[in-house]
Amino acid sequence: MAERLVVLSYSGHDAFEASLLQYAVETMLAAEVLRVWTYQRDQARSEQDVASALKARLRDSLAMLFLVSPSTLDGGAAQWMELAYADAFNVRTFILLHHLSFQELKAREAGVPPLLLASQCNQAMQWKEVVGDLRVLAKEASQP
Repeated sequence: MAERLVVLSYSGHDAFEASLLQYAVETMLAAEVLRVWTYQRDQARSEQDVASALKARLRDSLAMLFLVSPSTLDGGAAQWMELAYADAFNVRTFILLHHLSFQELKAREAGVPPLLLASQCNQAMQWKEVVGDLRVLAKEASQP
């Protein structure tokens, strides 16, 4: 079975939490041959065109996990681009709110992309439910 890729987008401030989530998802979905790609761990240091490489990763991925925190809202231009790429390539995106409620997200509406406000947002504590959804996606993708 070919390896399936899930892109994990997060603010650099949330790198520790993202690494835990990355490890947990990969461990729980090992049977589905799923790998969670993150910029910090997986981006080639020799890459000359990072934006093109990221677009290619998103285009070829099964899904994207989008970890949104107050840090994302304060300086998430790179994350907003990742969200736009995923939308453009019709990649299933699971939004996890970390240290942030949906009400707080809506209150900062001025700097938040409408795509994010219109999406289903899950509290980060619900990550195991998202893993279940990823398992279903991986199984569907492996069927002819």
